[in-house]
Amino acid sequence: MALFPRQNEPGGTRIPIFYAETPSPVTVKGMAASMLAHLGDPAACHGALWAMNYRLIRLMLDCQVELVILDDFHHLIDKETNRVLEQVSDWLKVLIKETGIPFLVVGIEGKVERILEANAQLSRLFAVRQTLAPFRCDPTDAASIQEFARFVQYAEQAVAMTLPTTLPRLELVQRLHEATQGVVGNLMNLLRYAAWLTQQQAPVAQPALAPPTMALATLAAAYDKRLAKHLKRPANPFLVPLATTLPDVPARSTAAPPVAQRRARRSASQSQPTPAVQSETTHAD
Repeated sequence: MALFPRQNEPGGTRIPIFYAETPSPVTVKGMAASMLAHLGDPAACHGALWAMNYRLIRLMLDCQVELVILDDFHHLIDKETNRVLEQVSDWLKVLIKETGIPFLVVGIEGKVERILEANAQLSRLFAVRQTLAPFRCDPTDAASIQEFARFVQYAEQAVAMTLPTTLPRLELVQRLHEATQGVVGNLMNLLRYAAWLTQQQAPVAQPALAPPTMALATLAAAYDKRLAKHLKRPANPFLVPLATTLPDVPARSTAAPPVAQRRARRSASQSQPTPAVQSETTHAD
């Protein structure tokens, strides 16, 4: 969405990437109203369902939408009955066919697959499926350590602040992994809040000639504030000895791989911690 923002053109508003969250609890009319509101329809909640569907399809086509991203797709499973909402999935199937626009749906691992399995026709529209797993930092796998270390470096650049230098870099990387379980949202949440704490502690009158450096104690405080209750670990990973030590790996590179860059950019605008679970992403060809 950042790369392809909506634009006001002489012929109307153009929305190349249309993002919407699946409401909870979700109904067909509620889903249609939510998508109409995200598109900018001033009467999103008004009218009969057939009229809302017509406006939604016309708006998506008139705004030249090239990709629809539906987040929290697992809301199509009713929390009280644990049943897949078949009416909503049937409505979505028709919407995809009527517009001819590719859809990307994102949700919790396993639940997205269950929704698609409950509707064979909808499942056929989502031929390509991908699981976004947390970063690994396995002492027996040097490649996994390097990959996570490169992402940490790019995340460090994204928050425009240097991580503590009082620890060996590999030990710091391992502590970051233990603190975040390799989940992108957790890492960005931790570093963003630690960067904010560091800025609050810095003297206001002195202009910074170089990016400030976080203290290890600041990372520990940020962990206690933003992740401790969420992850329910027995101890703060920045305050206790490490159980194992990572083997030596080649020096970190100056550039992060494209996947790490995309993950960091995608997380840079989020402010809440992400659940420490894998996310399953499916999309229609």
